[in-house]
Amino acid sequence: MDSKKKLKVLCLSLRTPPEPRPQAILIGKMISEWIRQGVYPVVVTYVKDKKWGIKAPVYEIKPLKTSRFPVIREFIQSKNAKKHCQQIEKMIKENKINLIFSFSNPQYSNVLGAMLKQTTGVKFISHFSDPWYDDPYHSLSFWSRREILKQEKYIIKNSDRVIFVSERLKQLVMAKYPIGWLSKTAVVPHCYQESDYPPITKTKTDKFVFSYLGVFYKQRTPEMFFKAIKLMLIEDPEPRNRILIKIIGGADNYSKYQKNNLLKLVNKYSLNEVVELLPAVSYQESLRQMKLADCLLVIDADIKDSPFLPSKAVDYAGSGTPIIGITPAGSPTADFLRQLGYRTFNYSEAGPLTKYLGVLIKREVAFNVNQEFLQRFAVDATTAKLINYFKETLDGKK
Repeated sequence: MDSKKKLKVLCLSLRTPPEPRPQAILIGKMISEWIRQGVYPVVVTYVKDKKWGIKAPVYEIKPLKTSRFPVIREFIQSKNAKKHCQQIEKMIKENKINLIFSFSNPQYSNVLGAMLKQTTGVKFISHFSDPWYDDPYHSLSFWSRREILKQEKYIIKNSDRVIFVSERLKQLVMAKYPIGWLSKTAVVPHCYQESDYPPITKTKTDKFVFSYLGVFYKQRTPEMFFKAIKLMLIEDPEPRNRILIKIIGGADNYSKYQKNNLLKLVNKYSLNEVVELLPAVSYQESLRQMKLADCLLVIDADIKDSPFLPSKAVDYAGSGTPIIGITPAGSPTADFLRQLGYRTFNYSEAGPLTKYLGVLIKREVAFNVNQEFLQRFAVDATTAKLINYFKETLDGKK
């Protein structure tokens, strides 16, 4: 790419600040850093009640209409997508855009990006933070699976570059496509921003605070952790008055995991005195809670060959607070935490987890965090890597 030519990137991100969703939080960090590193972004997002105060043009489109009937849904989505493309094509011309980047989820951003590549010829980079067709969290009908596979293939085929957030996710998604398509894939992980964390001075206390921030699903619950805590207290009841487990935002209508479900688990393991169930908090408050905790919990579903690396785990790491992972062996989360210097336990390791908690609560565990590895996930490092792919794509390199 000509060094004098400015990168003018259309960013299709349908979730943006001030929404509290993970994708909105991530793109909020990224776009600010893009600007700092010399990219001119133009953002397209869904209509919001509150506006994002970013120093870049932000255009809004109406959310996609849908239907529970597959044939009707496909027709409505196709009609809406064509209308959205016509609107966005004008923005591309007005702003002299030379690259399109779509940021999922939702995957509709990737669909729009692929359509715009076809109608405008502008180079296109798609982004997958989670699997779509291969998502183990969702049980889909035959028609829905067929529709999603068709759209996913369309996205990847029309992408000049496909960005994944982990190597495992890339392997899972690309396994069903021609091997030649692998040459246009790349991995850029989630990021944290050091300046986002508030300065915290911890007061000395006898309480050892475990915190979990984020929603649970029926496939992803705190049951194994609760079980290990109970077993530890049976072996040594003394720490019961010195433990506090904060579950912040664990119940959510979106995930269909209710407070009731959490209360049942708390009662099942007789942990009423040590568990606090707290509502969801703002992103800034979540960072403060991370800093205040003595240990943070990452919990993944017990899924074989799990492809997930939650953005929350990267935020945890940036806080500097020690982390425990409950995650399948070899998952992206397990690899990430292990390379940082933290312990993880799979779902067959309740016994080892129980013993580890015993020494952890006594503050007998020393942590030696791999700072060099952690810095790879800082927003300036991930942005530099992404911008390099932007430039290579404009140069026609793979």
